[in-house]
Amino acid sequence: MVTSVTRKLLGTAALLIALLVLLTVADEVFADSRPILKVSTIPLPPIVTIAPDTGHISGLAVESVRQMAQACGADVEFIAPPAWSRALAMAREGTTDALIPTNFSQERTEFFDFHPHALLDLGPALMVRADSAVQDFLGLEQLRGRRIAIQQNILIEPKFDAFIRSDAVDLIIRGNAKSLVAELLTGRVEFIADSKAVLEHYLGETGVLKRVRTLEPPIGSAPQYLAFSKKRSLAFAADTKLFKCLMAAKP
Repeated sequence: MVTSVTRKLLGTAALLIALLVLLTVADEVFADSRPILKVSTIPLPPIVTIAPDTGHISGLAVESVRQMAQACGADVEFIAPPAWSRALAMAREGTTDALIPTNFSQERTEFFDFHPHALLDLGPALMVRADSAVQDFLGLEQLRGRRIAIQQNILIEPKFDAFIRSDAVDLIIRGNAKSLVAELLTGRVEFIADSKAVLEHYLGETGVLKRVRTLEPPIGSAPQYLAFSKKRSLAFAADTKLFKCLMAAKP
């Protein structure tokens, strides 16, 4: 006869076997899953481009981040809010794990861990109307007392940024590259400053390329980085193999 003790032992054994089966299945499921790096960004063609019909996000910086993540065993989800200020805030708050593209600044290291290698260099430049008497960029003193427009929360080049924010110029802040071009063409500002590639993309799209001229030489170098939020997901914590792999990967 099967005693009550034996029945209890058999029941316990059955539960243990069932638990082992469940744990094995769970291990297989999680082994197949890949962590997802959430990255906030904004349209900045040709660096970050969003297809109007499908919403697919591509571009030079985007593909670099995808390749780095893939090499380390992670996937990437790009999130593009309407404005750069929101993309920056999302990463600072930890709503996303990282941000692209962004200039390095000491102030931002309070909120971000910057990748040691730049994704690309935007080559910032000054632009004027085609009928402007200004022919070349001769240095920062040339801009003293002049009216200049830049994008909100955009860093151009360290010395240039410090100069224009020191009350040396009449600084106008606008929300996007198209607004910069509009300010210039209407004569409300004398100069606009941004990435040459980005501005020329918008100028070409709006058919005003012949009405605007890029000054040489460029303002300087403006390497753009992948910056990881200090409040990022634990899957990308500083002591994980995954994060170390991402930081070691070269764009």
